[in-house]
Amino acid sequence: MLYKGITLLQIEYFIAVAKSLNFTDAARNLYVSQPSLSKQIALLEKEIGVQLFNRSTRGVRLTPAGAVLYKELGNVLDTIHEAIEKSSKKDLGEEGSITIGCLDTIDTDNFLPPFVKCFRERHKGINMVFEKHSFKALREKLMGGSLDIIFTLSFEIEDAPDIVYDTIFNSKSSIVMSTGNPLSKKEYITFEDIRDEDFVFISRDESPKGFDGVISLCRSHGFTPNIVKQLPNIGSLLFSVESGLGIAILDFNIRMKNSNLKHFEIENDQIAIVMAWKKDNMNPSVSLFTNSVLSR
Repeated sequence: MLYKGITLLQIEYFIAVAKSLNFTDAARNLYVSQPSLSKQIALLEKEIGVQLFNRSTRGVRLTPAGAVLYKELGNVLDTIHEAIEKSSKKDLGEEGSITIGCLDTIDTDNFLPPFVKCFRERHKGINMVFEKHSFKALREKLMGGSLDIIFTLSFEIEDAPDIVYDTIFNSKSSIVMSTGNPLSKKEYITFEDIRDEDFVFISRDESPKGFDGVISLCRSHGFTPNIVKQLPNIGSLLFSVESGLGIAILDFNIRMKNSNLKHFEIENDQIAIVMAWKKDNMNPSVSLFTNSVLSR
C-alpha cells in the first residue's frame, strides 16, 4: 500500500509529540502553533488509517500503532540528515574506486586513453581498474555488479533492463576474409559476392543479438548465410577465418593486426560503441567518470 499523502513534516511532528507525549511542549519545540501541530497529526492518522495517540485528561499516550510507528521511525530524521550531509560533500567519490570493463577485441586506442587521461587529471584520488572480457562475460559482470562501467557494442545492451548507456564512438560492420580467398583481391565487394560463401559466427550463447543481427543483415540482402562453424570468441573466429574455414561479419573497429586477413567496410550498417552502467549503481565515482566522458 502506498501512502502518498504522508509528508516529512507530519513525520517530524509525530516524532516530536511521541518523544514528549505533550502536544503543547512539542509545538513549542517546533516553533509552531498547537492547532497546526494537531492538524498535521490528524492528517497523518487519517492517511494511515489508525489512531496514533490516546488523548485524555491524564495526558497523551501512544496507542499500540503509535508505539510501533515511533519505534520504526524514531531515527528516520537523523538518517535523512546524515544522508543529506553525505551527499552535499564537495569531495564525494574522490577517494573511491571504479572498475571498468572493455570488450576484449575493441580497439580502445581510438577513444579510451583521452577519457582516462582527462579523468585522472581531475580526480587523482580515485583508483581505476581495467579489465577486458568477451561479450558474455562483460554482460554478466556488469549485471552482477563486479564491473561498474563497460565499453561494448550497442546491440549487446540495447533493451537490457536497468542499464543506462551513451554512444561513445561510431563504427561500421565489415566483411572479413582470408587473403587466400579470391574475393580478397577485389577493391570492394557486395553482399551479392558473398551469398554463396561459408560463414563462421560467434556462437549465439556468447552474443545472442550479435548472432541474430548478422543473420538479419544477410537476409536483408536476399540470402541466409551458410554457417559452418560457431566459435566461442573473436580470437577463435579470426583464426578460423585466417585458416580459410569461412568468412565473417564483424565490427570494423575490431583489432585485426594479422596481415593474412582482409576486411571490407559495409556501407550503411553502423555499429555504436557505447559506455554502459547499471541505473542502480550507487558508486559515486561512476557518475564522476561518466559525466567526465560525456562532457568532452
